[in-house]
Amino acid sequence: MPSEKHVAVCNFPLSSHPRTVAKLVCKLAATAPNVRFSFLSTAKSNDSVFPPPSRAALLPSNLGVYDVGDGLPAGYDKVASNPRVEADLFFRAAPVNFLAGVEIAERDAGSKVSLLLSDGLVSLVACELAEKMHVPWVAFWTGAPYALSVHVHADLILQLRQNAANEEKTLDMIPGLSVMRMTDLPDELVKAQDMSMISRMFRELGNVIPRAAAVVMNSFAEMYPEPLTAGLKSKFNILLYLGLRPSPPALDKTGCLTWLDSQGPQTVVYISFGSGTLTNLTPDEIMALAEALESTRTPFLWSLNDQLKARCLPVGFEERTSAHGRIVPWAPQTEVLSHPACGAFVMQCGHNSVFESIAGGVPMICRPVAADQMLTARSVEEVWGIGIGVEGRVVTKSGMVKALEVVLRSEEGKEMRKKVGEFRKRLLVAAGPEGRAEADFKTLVELISTL
Repeated sequence: MPSEKHVAVCNFPLSSHPRTVAKLVCKLAATAPNVRFSFLSTAKSNDSVFPPPSRAALLPSNLGVYDVGDGLPAGYDKVASNPRVEADLFFRAAPVNFLAGVEIAERDAGSKVSLLLSDGLVSLVACELAEKMHVPWVAFWTGAPYALSVHVHADLILQLRQNAANEEKTLDMIPGLSVMRMTDLPDELVKAQDMSMISRMFRELGNVIPRAAAVVMNSFAEMYPEPLTAGLKSKFNILLYLGLRPSPPALDKTGCLTWLDSQGPQTVVYISFGSGTLTNLTPDEIMALAEALESTRTPFLWSLNDQLKARCLPVGFEERTSAHGRIVPWAPQTEVLSHPACGAFVMQCGHNSVFESIAGGVPMICRPVAADQMLTARSVEEVWGIGIGVEGRVVTKSGMVKALEVVLRSEEGKEMRKKVGEFRKRLLVAAGPEGRAEADFKTLVELISTL
């Protein structure tokens, strides 16, 4: 017999978004077995998150996975892909493709969709689709609260930015953002002359997302300043914080953890800039980072894909550093950061990676690359004091040598490690049974079951 409630999930298919949204949906499906969930994303994204060979065995019976078009034209060269181009094409085709996916999901389930749940980045599309279908809509913001506040106040920021001669001007006119600066804002938001669809989505997101029945944050309210939370709460019908717990332990396919077992406590620097090409360092920066590691003989574990390794590393680097370093195409990040040997994390300041580093008690060396990573880096460095940025926000050999010295071998680094340990304790409480996240998750389940 068809479920009374049917939730369609509209996902943004790039970067870490699919896995984060899927984690929430799987938890909801397990908690609300009488609700049908239909997960809509591109075939490539779905195959990555729910591998076809094990999909049927792993998914709850009330969760279906549906492929929607990616918007790419016939003959598109996916080998030489450009994530920004792919995102733009996806957004252009998303209204038609998501609607088609919903119709297929409804036929399979034998019931009409009663609610839309969307990744926050596709809010404009989801809002229009919900209005067309006459159903409520819940937005899931996978990034940091700072970034969402920036979007909500985008019109004010753009107005002030036009009159601001100083890019270092702080955003103290926005509750909870007094430390953030104009220079930290995402390019897609502030470059008004950019007429791409992805930039339009960024600029209009803040005007659309307050129309959602509820906004769900992938973060913990206890980790952020009260003025920020209060400011966001005033903009939305319902605001929920339910930071997702780390994923279950991953298989150590590359032997990283065994190698870390042979290293001294808090001596290894772990390096990862995510899996997407949007967050890669430039070839010159990869070269400079390698030179800094080699010259300082710092033990390292570097997650770097084979293509970049072959193209960007100094000739003979891997052989010369084999006694104290290791390069792998993939690492079980949560487990690496929780290992006693891990002493620092060189990273792009993605929201999920920052919280995995805090959960592991590891201070960070920040080189933000794209989107809201500048805002997150500012929080790590100046709000929380648990990391340091590279000089000039560009990796150079001398700048990285200094950063490694500070975090791994100085009194300042010891203080960062002490602070991140304190934040780790706070995070464990926030994620525990008495934290707000647990209560807010129950509220979300109730909303989905009754809206």
